[in-house]
Amino acid sequence: MAGAGPEVIQQFVAELHRRTAHAGMRESADSLTLAEAALRLGRAPSAAGRPLQVALIGPTQVGKSTVFNLLLGREVSPVSPLAGFTIHPFACAIGNAAPGQATAAGDARRQDWTADIFPGWRQTAPADLRRDDLAAYSLVTLDDAIATPLASGAPALGPTVFWDTPDFDSLAAAEYRRGVLETAALADVYVLVLSKEKYSDLSVWNMLKLLAPLARPLIICLNKVTPDSLDAVLRSLRERLAEHGQRWGEVPVFPLEYRPELAAVADPNAAPRSRELIAPLAAELHQTLTRAPKRSLAGVRALVEEHWPAWTAPIRAEHAALAEWNHLVQAGLQQFLERYQQDYLDHPQRYDSFRRAALELLHLLEIPKVSKWIAAARQTVTWPIRQLWGAGRELLRSSPGPQHELGPETTVLIDSLDNMLMWLERELARRSLSDAPGAAVWRAIAARLQTDERRLRDVFETALLAHHEEVKNEVQTAAGQLYEELRKHPARLAALRTGRAAIDAAAVALALKTGGLTPVDAVFAPASFAVSSLLMEGIAGLQMGSVARDLKKRQLKAVQSKLVQNVLGAELYALAGNLQAKGLLGIPPQRLEEAGRALHAWTAGGKP
Repeated sequence: MAGAGPEVIQQFVAELHRRTAHAGMRESADSLTLAEAALRLGRAPSAAGRPLQVALIGPTQVGKSTVFNLLLGREVSPVSPLAGFTIHPFACAIGNAAPGQATAAGDARRQDWTADIFPGWRQTAPADLRRDDLAAYSLVTLDDAIATPLASGAPALGPTVFWDTPDFDSLAAAEYRRGVLETAALADVYVLVLSKEKYSDLSVWNMLKLLAPLARPLIICLNKVTPDSLDAVLRSLRERLAEHGQRWGEVPVFPLEYRPELAAVADPNAAPRSRELIAPLAAELHQTLTRAPKRSLAGVRALVEEHWPAWTAPIRAEHAALAEWNHLVQAGLQQFLERYQQDYLDHPQRYDSFRRAALELLHLLEIPKVSKWIAAARQTVTWPIRQLWGAGRELLRSSPGPQHELGPETTVLIDSLDNMLMWLERELARRSLSDAPGAAVWRAIAARLQTDERRLRDVFETALLAHHEEVKNEVQTAAGQLYEELRKHPARLAALRTGRAAIDAAAVALALKTGGLTPVDAVFAPASFAVSSLLMEGIAGLQMGSVARDLKKRQLKAVQSKLVQNVLGAELYALAGNLQAKGLLGIPPQRLEEAGRALHAWTAGGKP
């Protein structure tokens, strides 16, 4: 029964069970508990030598403990009229104890298989079971003379263990439900005990639906029926089996007439009548046990296959949410770049990188000996107008939409970041409020973004400083390349220098005439730059537009690579990594793919 497929599936189911419990997901709790126990018990080394196991299951107050005692012929399980009295799995082993002996089954004869059941629970004596300690079970051994055979005149059974289980439908059943499901995974035969009040309960049919894929034999004991209601209840039960229990096939049903004295199994006066009433059920159980099919993992595999879509749906929803987050980040980064392109690179007033390169080139064109006195004169006579410009810049800084000290490019980049983060936060909030699968992913990412936003901005601003320095170098490089091209043509260089000096002289003359007291210089300065550009385009034959476009391309590439991909993209994608929050399973896609391949291989192999 061992194999790579079942081993991988067992590990995956155990991990998924643990994670769903931690996440507070109750939808698949029962099926995962049952499947994990069935895989563990089916693959345990002791599975082949384990005694036959019979589990009595049923809803509350149907008389499971009474039927349990009747089958064993003695009062071994306490009986109470109170609902939910039995809350621990309790077992009796028959078929291998010495006559007259009744001992706890935790001795060497039982340790070879009991070690695989109820991991993490304590095996204890019946008298030591406490209602405030649910992680415990009891297993005792009864002597053969009392317990076997079940059916009169039939051969004695081999080693067999009978389990009395807690109910599975009361309000408190959730607290001790694991004991029921672990026992159901262990059992080779089920005896479902019902009553005329409980046979139609939805919890009964849900439990039968859950256990059906395991394909273990089922016998129904219809307890506490009265002669006047027997036919109607049996007919209704058969109809429900035909409607909801098709996978069980023909299920034998044995009515047990209601008699108060049945609970007193130890009463010698009631014992003959009790044995007579339980005899048909005991005979059927005896025959079922003697022809019980060989244990295999085929039923466990069917159980896993049936519940696999439901188990993995939340995982797939989380993976879809993570993929959608990546798409949102991609869209946000694209918006960032488009805004940068529109508000800076393509903006006629804000884009200043090429103007800085051209000014740098104009500085290189100045005549070495003449430029110094012209520059000094310009500084002196334009002092008033420069003060006016300074006041204007201060006014701009105090107005809405302040400019960053590093210039308009940095201002646009920070504004683009603000807009992108606001958009992502809105998208996260909208998805977090949904009840759709995967919403826990959005809540976890939203919380992490809120926590990490300040750090993300700090990292971005650090990268901005490096980008600003890189742009300065690009500006100087562009100016140097233009100047070196001019130096290859001395005549053109001389003409440009002469023109540059003439423009500067005209600017100084105009400033002297106006005393630097009017804003004419503010008009003349751009005009002089335009004239200089025309000179460089026309006289030198330099393609200023081409240089400007190349500079823009390099800036866009630098922003896309250094700021968007290396900083913003890396930080935003990382927000969805290794999320830890309530409601999250956090199973990575490769883990799910591995388990899916293992299940496919197990199914395709056709072996149990």
